[in-house]
Amino acid sequence: MKQSSFFTELAGEREYCSDQLRLARLAAGKSFVDLGKALGVTRQYAHKLENNAFPSTEQISQLAELLNVSEVFFFGTRKRPIEMDQCHFRSLRSSTQTVKKMIMAQVEMFEDNILSLLDVEIEFPEVRIKDIGDLDLTSTSTVESVAESFRRDLGVGIGPISNIVRLAESVGCLVMNLSDADEKVDAFSIFNKRPLIVRNTRKLSPCRLRFDIAHEIGHLIMHRGIETGCRQTEEQANKFASALLMPRSSFSSEFPRMRGRNLNWDALEELKVRWGVSLKAIIYRAGKLGLISPDKVKTAYTYLNRSGQIRGEERGDGRIIRESPEMIQRAIETLDGYASEKLLRESGLTRGLIKERYLLHFPEPSLKLV
Repeated sequence: MKQSSFFTELAGEREYCSDQLRLARLAAGKSFVDLGKALGVTRQYAHKLENNAFPSTEQISQLAELLNVSEVFFFGTRKRPIEMDQCHFRSLRSSTQTVKKMIMAQVEMFEDNILSLLDVEIEFPEVRIKDIGDLDLTSTSTVESVAESFRRDLGVGIGPISNIVRLAESVGCLVMNLSDADEKVDAFSIFNKRPLIVRNTRKLSPCRLRFDIAHEIGHLIMHRGIETGCRQTEEQANKFASALLMPRSSFSSEFPRMRGRNLNWDALEELKVRWGVSLKAIIYRAGKLGLISPDKVKTAYTYLNRSGQIRGEERGDGRIIRESPEMIQRAIETLDGYASEKLLRESGLTRGLIKERYLLHFPEPSLKLV
């Protein structure tokens, strides 16, 4: 197969990097058997390509097509492999090792092959996420104070946060989509050069999506350098998200009165729509603040579960706008045609992969070289 002059020139200057093949394979969720079938070789030989064997020019082309990258991708350098202890996974324990590796590889490809190149061209907002030091996060009041301080530093006040994704982006935390994420993984965050939150586009509930973003902000503030995923760190992030989205003073004053001995579900739906949080999160918060008894919390959860609202669609969901990341796409649209094509070429990723996996659109060039 004839190679482009750019590929030939690049291949002559750089060596094939087996780490790049491994990264692309993991991100695509492919096995050595899949590689072997695509190349017409054994699984053992496919494994060698990630160790000490060098693929032929034809095999490079076949691998690029299979893994949805350009041929030059395999002649790059893997910069910073993401380690498990750097990551904050929501629902980590219920996910398989294969799923975790795939998501980490997809995020690494995005961070090193798109975000790092964008960062050269675009000035993103300054990171304004403070290091809280060695606070005792086992105390609920401490976590509450951390969330209140975060609101106060941003001048948000004590009312509802209209758009939690924009709030995260305003403090220098980039939010990205990931369409391939397994349903067992709600969200993911990492803090390298700048904080990055990954949202699972399979999650349809607008309220739970907002809570996931707030949860990850909590991890980024409270658990920098701490391995998360255990019950304690997840509970701390949940408490932070509740306090951030539903400040105790204002939320307590608006919580609807009981209808005799029963909860007022119509009023709770209105409260949900105003604050942009799920009914489950409202009940959780009300119980923690002592607005309703533990028995009422249990009864409310039973009602939500029996009516299919714990995991399915809740009443009022259709009245809440689903939030989406904006900053990364706006950064791409800021580039002129030359810079956009240069970034795309240097990334080694295809337009199709970027659009399908990350839901980002690189504009087609208005002119093509003949």
